[in-house]
Amino acid sequence: MTGSNVDAQTIDQPDIDVRMTRAKGYPLFEVTAKMTVNANVARSWKVLTDYNRLAEFVPNLSRSQVTSSEGNERVVTQNGFAKFLFIRQNIDLVLHVTEQPMQVIDIRLISGNMREYQARWELQPQQPQQPGDDGHTRISYAGIIAPDFYVPTLFGAALMKSDLRHMLNAVKAEIEKGNDAEKEKRP
Repeated sequence: MTGSNVDAQTIDQPDIDVRMTRAKGYPLFEVTAKMTVNANVARSWKVLTDYNRLAEFVPNLSRSQVTSSEGNERVVTQNGFAKFLFIRQNIDLVLHVTEQPMQVIDIRLISGNMREYQARWELQPQQPQQPGDDGHTRISYAGIIAPDFYVPTLFGAALMKSDLRHMLNAVKAEIEKGNDAEKEKRP
């Protein structure tokens, strides 16, 4: 897709793929997702890197806090939960985050109740569609997630995909909400 051909369907829903393997003897989820938001890269970046506010709008995230910061690196502690049918599992993570401003956010697990956890957010500006439009941002997400707790094998990929869809839709809504507010402030 080129920057000048953003269609309404692409903007509406994230495209998500989740694959589960057992290559290392435990369930390992490889996830990829892409979505286009109706906001420029600066607005998108601001929301994605406001780690202390993530719990305000990301479902199943109770707390997110930067515990140290130096240059383009952060240590972020996050607490949340996952629900699998009638099971609720707390998730506690300490993450190392490396930022390449306005382009990439790399995340890797320092400690927590995951065997493996790494993720990458990439932002690409898309061209404005009409006069007065600030543009769009193509956001890609890729991750490898291996919980250190029980995940139903039969439904694991579907549950992961559903959780990821809820998270991405919440992020998209937050980005676009702020973008609309910024537009209203203009003369």
